[in-house]
Amino acid sequence: MIFHTSLFYCGFILRYENEILTILREAGQEGLPLRRIALNVYNMSNTFFNPLEKQLVYEDVAEYLRKMSSYIDTPVKKMPKRGWYALNYDSPTVQQLLIDFSEDSSFLLD
Repeated sequence: MIFHTSLFYCGFILRYENEILTILREAGQEGLPLRRIALNVYNMSNTFFNPLEKQLVYEDVAEYLRKMSSYIDTPVKKMPKRGWYALNYDSPTVQQLLIDFSEDSSFLLD
């Protein structure tokens, strides 16, 4: 089995997890196709001093989404369209992500 340096296999934690969850949060309940998620992660993570290869980012994102969407309480779920993913709003992790701590707002964002 080939291990990419960006993956930490104990618990399927990905270096790009925060970026993926941010992208899916902005996408809303409709979700996004894998290709667009991977491209957005690449654009968020690629810098002049830390260049990344698009194909490796795509493979890491694809593996994370496949593995995380196969469990019930994970923050990512598969959509009816093939290759589309969205946040799982029933997941406790996503519910914690959506808490807004500002004084003039409700507890959960839509």
